[in-house]
Amino acid sequence: MPALIGIPILIFAVILQSAIFSQITLLLASADFVMVVVISWIINDRVKAVWEWALMGGIIVGFVSEVPMWGTVIGYLIITIVGIALKRRVWRAPLLALFTAIFLGTIIVQVITFLILLVLGTSIDPVQAFNLILLPSLLLNLLIALPVQGVMNEIASWFYREAYEA
Repeated sequence: MPALIGIPILIFAVILQSAIFSQITLLLASADFVMVVVISWIINDRVKAVWEWALMGGIIVGFVSEVPMWGTVIGYLIITIVGIALKRRVWRAPLLALFTAIFLGTIIVQVITFLILLVLGTSIDPVQAFNLILLPSLLLNLLIALPVQGVMNEIASWFYREAYEA
């Protein structure tokens, strides 16, 4: 059931990202709301269905993004590996794990996107991509991390109530 609830939540997150967060830009970057939602779900200690959410998030973002779907899916699956490793290593400090996962996840997704665009023939200056896209995107993702984490903790407590009450 928690894996299935990811479908409407992630679709709603993509709608919010496309309609609202894409309009809130810093330099040339906007927040990756879906990635922050997926990372917040992965970092939650009660959650078991993390691979499904990452796969669904990558597929749904792949539908609305100009980046090929396999690029977003690979990026989100790598983020899941990083998130699971951080959750195991930094289990006493979930906020540190959240911020570290968002930091690394933003870099992973942006680098994968940059490499895909280079392969597709787009000429992008790496320094400008770093200064105008990666760093502002990182800041915006970190700014929305805490509110998203609070909402995702509530959703996880609804579906993993027995683990929460024990």
